[in-house]
Amino acid sequence: MKKNTDLKTISEKLFSARTVLLFPHRNPDGDSIGACSALSLALREAGVECYVYSEEAPKYLRFINREAFTEEWDKIQHPDVCAAIDCNEYGRLQDRADIFDSGETKICIDHHEHDQGFGDLYYIDEKAAAACELVYEVIKYAGAEITRDIANALYTGIVTDTGSFRYSNTSAVTFRMASDLFEIGVDHIPIMVNLFNNKSIKKVRCESKAVAKAILFAEGRGVISYLTSGEMGAMNARSEDADEIIDRLRDIEDVEMAAYLEEREDGIKVSMRSKTDSSVLEICQRNGGGGHVKAAGCTIHTTMENAFAIIKDAMEEALK
Repeated sequence: MKKNTDLKTISEKLFSARTVLLFPHRNPDGDSIGACSALSLALREAGVECYVYSEEAPKYLRFINREAFTEEWDKIQHPDVCAAIDCNEYGRLQDRADIFDSGETKICIDHHEHDQGFGDLYYIDEKAAAACELVYEVIKYAGAEITRDIANALYTGIVTDTGSFRYSNTSAVTFRMASDLFEIGVDHIPIMVNLFNNKSIKKVRCESKAVAKAILFAEGRGVISYLTSGEMGAMNARSEDADEIIDRLRDIEDVEMAAYLEEREDGIKVSMRSKTDSSVLEICQRNGGGGHVKAAGCTIHTTMENAFAIIKDAMEEALK
């Protein structure tokens, strides 16, 4: 755990502010969208002027209440607090860094492994299953009501980052929190359907193409696949249509470590997963990325051929 303060202090700073701007990481997922939605709704209910500065949410997450979300950077000029949520590195703010720096107080709340936090106040707990676990505590410290919309947002983040409670980051704390949210009345079935049983045909085609191209190695314990920008374009697919490919690869029988590479404008995006004892975090950190021991990613600024060789060689070495 990396911290220079506690969640109670962070909660007091957020809920005593007049204006707050929240920042999820780029290419936001269920946890980052859920955490920012929940916190923004709680802050607004408490009378704080709050916006979430974020790009558009993926289609499958648009059921979450995003009334505070905006791409207009000038909604709040010089906010009292700027808070990065589920964002473990200053660099992941990218072109929003100057706006984040305009806050009188800068806060970071996260659960990814990293050498250090950033901002004036930060709290990073690698043992937390999701950023939503930490935001739940922040809201509880403030004594704010957890409405149904807030509960749905928090539950979405917990479900997505634990793989429906299947991943090793799931803890007793996670189940207790989910139980509390159930008591409030989360829309469990609609959430599950939106997250896992409502795939677009483009997503299915992306997954099918990547799985068909998958290469097994290290006696079937490693698997790697990729899609080029040309292939994505031919399917009229976006990155969000390929975000579950890594899970389909990891689910293959006997596979211990999986990698999916996607060609993007800014480089080759690498997503990695492992099942039991292997660490994919070390491989991604060596290539400028981060994440968790069993779920990590990075972007390699080279050709697909070179990136494929770099990741496959690293996986083979790790699986020896």
